[in-house]
Amino acid sequence: MTIPRHHSLKTEYAQYLLLALPTIALMTFGIYLCSQWLDFLSDRWILISAFFSAGIFASLFCFARRLRFVTISFLFLLIFTFVTWLSQKILTGEFDSFNFGAGFNNFLVLFAAGWISGYGFSRSRFITVAWAVILLSVLLLVIAQISQPAQSSIIWSAAPVMVYVVYIIYISELLRNVNQNQTRFGWFVLRKILTFGLLFGTILIAAIYLMKPEFKTIEKQWGEGGNPKKDNQNKYSLTREDGMGKTIQSSMGLQGFNNRANKDSLLFVARLDNFFSGSDIPNPLYFVSDYYTRFDSIAQSFETDTLRPFDDLFRPDLLSLPLYYTSQDSSVIEKTMATQNLKVATAEVFKTGLSPRHFTAPSTAFFVQPISVPIENQEYYKSAYRVKMLVSELNSAYFVYNPAGDPGLHLFQQQRFEALRRISDFSAAPAGFLEYYTHMPKGSAYDSIHALALSITDTAGPAPIDKIIAIRNFFTATDSTGNPTFRYSDNPGIPGIPGANRLSHFLFESKKGYCAYYAGATLFLLRSLGIPSRIATGFLTVDRSNKNPGWYWFYEDQAHAWVQAWFPGFGWLDFDTTVSSNETQEAPQPDQTPPLTAQTARLVANGSILTIDSSKAKLKLNVSDVLFKDIPFSPSVPFTIELDLSMARVSKNSGQILIGALKHDMRIVAVSFSDVFKDVVVSGNETWESVVKKWPTPIPVDEVIVM
Repeated sequence: MTIPRHHSLKTEYAQYLLLALPTIALMTFGIYLCSQWLDFLSDRWILISAFFSAGIFASLFCFARRLRFVTISFLFLLIFTFVTWLSQKILTGEFDSFNFGAGFNNFLVLFAAGWISGYGFSRSRFITVAWAVILLSVLLLVIAQISQPAQSSIIWSAAPVMVYVVYIIYISELLRNVNQNQTRFGWFVLRKILTFGLLFGTILIAAIYLMKPEFKTIEKQWGEGGNPKKDNQNKYSLTREDGMGKTIQSSMGLQGFNNRANKDSLLFVARLDNFFSGSDIPNPLYFVSDYYTRFDSIAQSFETDTLRPFDDLFRPDLLSLPLYYTSQDSSVIEKTMATQNLKVATAEVFKTGLSPRHFTAPSTAFFVQPISVPIENQEYYKSAYRVKMLVSELNSAYFVYNPAGDPGLHLFQQQRFEALRRISDFSAAPAGFLEYYTHMPKGSAYDSIHALALSITDTAGPAPIDKIIAIRNFFTATDSTGNPTFRYSDNPGIPGIPGANRLSHFLFESKKGYCAYYAGATLFLLRSLGIPSRIATGFLTVDRSNKNPGWYWFYEDQAHAWVQAWFPGFGWLDFDTTVSSNETQEAPQPDQTPPLTAQTARLVANGSILTIDSSKAKLKLNVSDVLFKDIPFSPSVPFTIELDLSMARVSKNSGQILIGALKHDMRIVAVSFSDVFKDVVVSGNETWESVVKKWPTPIPVDEVIVM
């Protein structure tokens, strides 16, 4: 039995060739653009495009024959439902089930999109027009996410999409109305397409030519500091929202403009115990969140690389760490390969708008301890932690080229330079380390950057630090009239040629940009000279507080990127070449009253309650592990200690509770700040039994947290 056809075989083949293939090509391009924007598409955009292709080919095949849309769609829905049900029965593992479900949902959505578009091409004028308009809107939205509305992006990105819309409506209508018995069918359709292409191409070229002044006006406004559209703000900041607060992005693109975010939005406050040696003058340090060591030369963006060698980044999981318990990783210290001019510094971080899961601290952090926010400050601060870092005495948040006229800071800089001049080369660095941290992309743009670096350092001294100083002087130079050669700008503009290298445009043409441009350009100037370097991201530390030395306020617009250079023996040192911008110096409330400093917990005991006497405020705890003066101990056999809760604050997630709410077998953490432990000296080599003998009975406790 022959199935009756809705279209002739010639029309069906024409639909595959003239409708399906151009649509698949445009959808593949759109999905690829989305993969530059959405991380979960980054390695599967080809597969997802295949899902759409399957849908549109299946649709055209079915509806070329007299098959009903509702019936076939319902049949497919039953099949998809059965596959989902079967996967839940077969895939018992949560991880496997999740992966299959996510992949199958992607297939279902893209297959359905192809199915509906194919039905429109075959049977419905309305769906064809609606599909073309929706696709145009979505692709323009995606283009807006990854580029700026300047001349190049309008002509080279938006115009082809609009050409497709006109083409697909015209061709689908042509095939719908053509006489299926037309002689020389192929030549007839081809002639129509060529005529349409010639006419539409002429109109499009004329429109672009006539609108060229408007394009140039838009480009000039963006390039010279015009106001970007409100809808495009908040897209190109270093910070992002993670559902719990602000955090730092995992990549940094070189966009046509930069949103410095909200300077009125306080993210956190920190007390940093770091002062210049032999003085009470605070020495602020930048707070690091991550390092960008990988560069995507196509997308022109800097990215994190979790597989980078000699990774000295401390990554504690703050949300899974109980209050007053510690996480530490001494291996990060070894990976810096630093041995000289080092000291341990401490800091306390009190978060307001910063995400509770986000960890930031001066490099190199190796220890963290979540601490409770004092009762008086709990309405304002969401969480807090104490951190320890092994820092270099040569490091400072003050710009390497801008001691702000302070003779003491100028002297510090000179001492820093003299110490680093002892380093003549990087032969002591491991081979894999040097290869990774001096890697340069290939291409003429990067050859030009290398040539510029040689020119800048031509008259510099032989030491690497002298070459770094020469690069600093290059960015801070002035012209014959005394005006700075390079300027800070949130709107640096973009090259007029699509795909042009933006760092080259910044270095050789515009000479204006924000921190991403200065950090990226400095990175490649240094690497081209064989100096190991990386981009650090985190927060610019500004010492605005005269009333409270050592306290620093961090607002959202202080999210920052800068360069670190590595020196044998000294490790990674900050070198920030971003030229000054007064905006980050002006905070709405620079001298707030800081939060009350949390006391140092001398004893933290974790265990389950054996007995509780509410009337006497006494409790016996079956101890599982203890942190005493930051040294962890775990008894080999169950051990009981008695606690005095008469002065303790008892709390759980819902807030403060009464001692009477404590019950047998409850898991608790008991914290003591008592001075009775002040003179108790222990070492990491001591046994649990010897440590316990030094404690009083009962042990005075200040806080009890129900787990």
